[in-house]
Amino acid sequence: MRRLRSSGPWRNRQAPQWISRNLRVKLLAILLALASWVVVVYAANPPDSRQILVHVQQDSQQLPGSYVLAHAINDIGVRISGTRDHVDAFQLSSIRATPNFDAIHHTGIQQLPLTVVNTDPNVELTDEPPTVTADVDLLGSTSVKVQVRTSKTPVGYQISSITADPTSVQLIGPHNELGIAQAVVDLNLGTRTNTLTQDGLPVLVVDPRNGNRPLTDVTVKEGTVRVTVVIKPVDGSLVATVLPQLIGQVAAGHVLSVVSVDPPTVILTGPQDLINGAQQLPTTQIPIYGLTADHTFTITLDAPKGLVFTLASGATATSIPINVHVSVGALPEAVVTPTPPSPAPSATARSTTPTPCPSPSPTAIVGGPTPKPCP
Repeated sequence: MRRLRSSGPWRNRQAPQWISRNLRVKLLAILLALASWVVVVYAANPPDSRQILVHVQQDSQQLPGSYVLAHAINDIGVRISGTRDHVDAFQLSSIRATPNFDAIHHTGIQQLPLTVVNTDPNVELTDEPPTVTADVDLLGSTSVKVQVRTSKTPVGYQISSITADPTSVQLIGPHNELGIAQAVVDLNLGTRTNTLTQDGLPVLVVDPRNGNRPLTDVTVKEGTVRVTVVIKPVDGSLVATVLPQLIGQVAAGHVLSVVSVDPPTVILTGPQDLINGAQQLPTTQIPIYGLTADHTFTITLDAPKGLVFTLASGATATSIPINVHVSVGALPEAVVTPTPPSPAPSATARSTTPTPCPSPSPTAIVGGPTPKPCP
């Protein structure tokens, strides 16, 4: 080729003069154009970097022997660099951070080598840590009793009993956490006022020392239980007044004067919603037909359904004897008083002015008549 050029038509060929004319100016223009292009490109999509958090792979099956992580390994922070478009389009799934669990040979807090792999060729990783901190423990199991946490019952009702089936579950997890772990079940009673049975309630493992924080490192072998909650009304006491119910009329000429009850009040005990409407207790009907004298009726007073009487001895009864005293009085007999007849009118009207009595003579007449005294 070199021989052809030296012997061919290119031998005495020279470049056009316009190419070499003002060569420096042309080179400067090219450099300025290139710089302008770079500025425009970088202004539209400038370089960028961003700090992100990456999840550390920590499958418990990767740990050797009976070792487990007492706590989850925290996420690591790395920085990605690239153009703004590439950084914005970056997906966290492109990074995989894997500890070297084969380096575990004892329990406790330790540093494990960390490998960070990036599968996105458009960004670069910087500041990735070489190790991670891991808290290692031995795997264990224990059986704990299931505790049921319920919501509040409606007003006037209370929980009588709570039963979980099974009553205990087996927990599997780090040995140190098993010592403080509790198995709990949450149940919302809503407005329920009678027995509630719920199947398939999930069992949660919590740390009671730390505000019932969930222990995600501990698993439950029996994941669900059946819970039965017996709800009963709240018992209360109320002093009720006994109201005698009389029927009929006493005998003619008599009047019902006083009615008294012994005892006048009784104590009712039972569910709060029932005793609220039992402030007064009427007796059965007591006939008083034709009574002419006082009488005492002994009747049986029954407690309302669902309630009982509380006696002075503390015992309870569904019925008690009541004495009703009825006082009957006789009406007083009528007294007839005769009315005097009116005098007949006189033909000649008499003067209503009394006749003055004559004054006695100051000189007594011996042997004369004695004057009559004035009426």
